Order: sequence, then structure tokens, then C-alpha cells
Amino acid sequence: MTGTLLRLSGNFRGVLWMTAAMASGVFVDVCAKLVSHDVPTAQILAMRAVTTVAVFVIILMFIGTRSIRTKRPYAHLARGVLWYGSLFFVFFALRQMSIAEVNAYLFIEALLTVMLAVVILGEQLTARKAIATLLGLVGVWVMCVPKMDGFGVPLGVAAALIGAFCFSAQTLYAKVLTRTETNFSMLFWPQIVAIVIWVPVAVIMWQPAALSDWLYSAGAGFFAMLTNYMVLRAVRVADASVISPAAYTALPFSVAMDLIFFDMLPVPVIFFGAAIVVLAVALLDYRGGVEPVSVAPAEDDESDGNRKAAMAKV
Repeated sequence: MTGTLLRLSGNFRGVLWMTAAMASGVFVDVCAKLVSHDVPTAQILAMRAVTTVAVFVIILMFIGTRSIRTKRPYAHLARGVLWYGSLFFVFFALRQMSIAEVNAYLFIEALLTVMLAVVILGEQLTARKAIATLLGLVGVWVMCVPKMDGFGVPLGVAAALIGAFCFSAQTLYAKVLTRTETNFSMLFWPQIVAIVIWVPVAVIMWQPAALSDWLYSAGAGFFAMLTNYMVLRAVRVADASVISPAAYTALPFSVAMDLIFFDMLPVPVIFFGAAIVVLAVALLDYRGGVEPVSVAPAEDDESDGNRKAAMAKV
């Protein structure tokens, strides 16, 4: 079995990691939706960041700080802002709509990533990628039509679309950072950014939170860490424009969670649109992919040279 997994192409392994990430990510949505509506979205993010950083501090006491050292603090800062910006808008949208509906709108992220990857990372835009992404957008449009009121865009829909853009941009930052940074540092620094930004905002508008709200916020933090770890594994071995459409698999997971936790089912047209996006994912070319790079943070000249060599391979 292990031998079979090792023989899989980089792009195909990346799609598998991204699919697992989507399954984990749905549990982030469940936890966020279970938090009381009396708790502001900014406070949810602050509570989530505080509990997550507390766990990281405990881990660092045992493994040391070497794994979080970085020479690219500004890139981590930008990614942290985008990551938590995405969470803010998505959590806000979840207050207005079901998990399945929110994830349907987030499917636009695939097209955004393809476009940004071509412009920023210089990835090749093949005809198959373009057709698959456009077909996926058709499926998204089919799912979105029932929510639209003429040309008006509901507030929850707008929040979900902005969240999709932020997530797409942070995915590309992750793709760049994997060339020199460890997975642990890429999970750690965005939480520090969140503490600096969201805790002061939350203090201003703080509302009493029940123990369950803290637990759900902590749960959202745990599953978000797991999700982002899987996304990092995906972008290390595959093109960003290939793995992003695998986010479409979030829809069946979302439908299941809506039914289990909230006794909700999306309108039938959601399933028709889902069939279209699944076809789009099937059209992607999974051959190839980038070579995985093992990276350790630099501590001396020798390790700095190793990192430069690793960058040369990408």
C-alpha cells in the first residue's frame, strides 16, 4: 500500500491531501456555526487564536523554538492577515447561510487561484485547466442563482466571496513560503498575527461567552490547524492551480454536516451544480507536480546554504 502511494504523481497526491483538508475544514464551519450568535465574529476569532496559541506554547516548551525561526516575517504577516481575513468573512457568512451554501460560494476560490498562480507564480495555464475551472464556475453559478435577488448580492454571499479571495491569496503565499519555511512555522505565525489584530478588537466589543462557546472556538482552531497542515502538504507536492479545484469536494461533506448537526438540506439545484463541479475536477490533468522539498530553518551558514539549494530545486 505504501509503495502504491509513493508511486502516485505529485499532483495526484496533492489532490488527495486537499480533499482531506476539505473534510477537516467542514468541521471548522460546524464549530463556528455552533458558537452563540451573541458572540461577535471578531470575538470568535480572538478566542480561537488565544486557545490555539496556548497549545502552540505548550508544544514549543518540548520541541524548542528552532522550528518557528524565519527570515521571512513580512510574508508570514501578509499570510496571517489573509488567513484570518478569510476566516472573518466566512464565519460571518455562516451566520447567514447553511454550511453547504457558504462552501458553494467558496468554490470561486479555484478560479481565483488559477488566475493568481498564472500571474504571480508563473504556472502554466493549460487548456484543460482553463476548461475545468470554467466548467466549475458554471456549476457554482447554478448553485448561486436561487440566492440572488436580481442584481443584488446578499450580505452573506458577498462575505463568502471576499473570504474566497482571501483564502486563494493565502494559498499562494503558502506555496511560496513552503520553499524556505517549515510547516510548523507556517501554522504558528498566523496565530500571532491574529492575537495582535483580533484580541484588541474583541476586547472593545466583548460579550460574555459560555464554556461551550470557548470549546467550539477551540475546536474551530484545532480543525483549522489540521486543515492548513493538509493544505501545506498539498502545495508542497502539486501545482496550486491543480489542487484548488479539489475544494469542490467540500460540498458533499458540508451537506452531511448540515443534515447531522442542523437538520438542514440544501435546495435540489445545489446537487445539480455539484455534479457539474465534480465533472470539472475529473477533467484536470493530475500528471506531474512539483518535487517535495524538506526544509529546516537556518541556524548557521551551512543550513542557510542548504535552504538556498532547496530553493534552487523548486
